[in-house]
Amino acid sequence: LPLLLSMGLPMALSMLVNSLYNIVDSFFVAQISEDAMTALSLVFPIQNFINAVGIGFGVGINAVISLHLGAGQRDRAASQGLALSLVHGVVLTVAGIALMPAFLGMFTTSQAVIGLGTRYSNVAFSFTVMIMLGLVFEKLFQSVGAMKTTMASMLCGCVANILLDPVLIFGLGPFPALGIEGAALATGIGQTLTLAVYLAVYFLRPIQVRIR
Repeated sequence: LPLLLSMGLPMALSMLVNSLYNIVDSFFVAQISEDAMTALSLVFPIQNFINAVGIGFGVGINAVISLHLGAGQRDRAASQGLALSLVHGVVLTVAGIALMPAFLGMFTTSQAVIGLGTRYSNVAFSFTVMIMLGLVFEKLFQSVGAMKTTMASMLCGCVANILLDPVLIFGLGPFPALGIEGAALATGIGQTLTLAVYLAVYFLRPIQVRIR
């Protein structure tokens, strides 16, 4: 039971925190307009697809690293997985931004919704590489049992997103009101902060697996 709790509970909390990105964005974007909320709902499936690709690589990396460490062998999956995730991040960034107007047009004829969805996705998808790399490092730390690190990193990013959403959307204090782009920017900054925490821990407290 202690082992299950120490490994499973932080992972469950990490997934809960990750789901809060969409919930928090939806809460604040719904206050902009109904069209903005509709646009956000139509972009979410593509965001989830991008996350699914990143998680797919991450889970593969996690499994191979664990097998190599258990067999006492030198691991190469981390470096290869990171390179593949980086390439796919660039491909998905270009494809997502280029194809989003056509994708939105398949589900609505409202030019207002298509315009808002395109504006949101252009900002959100420019952080795709950060998302992919963040997912790689999440699985990297999980593969060596550093579950609390992944939980803390994701929590930092989520808290930043919650704080920045109203500030960037409605223009609180010295910040300009960016509207739906502000929601995308807040999410991207939160995910970048998560990656930054992973990198800081990786270099300051070395783990068994190293990127080469």
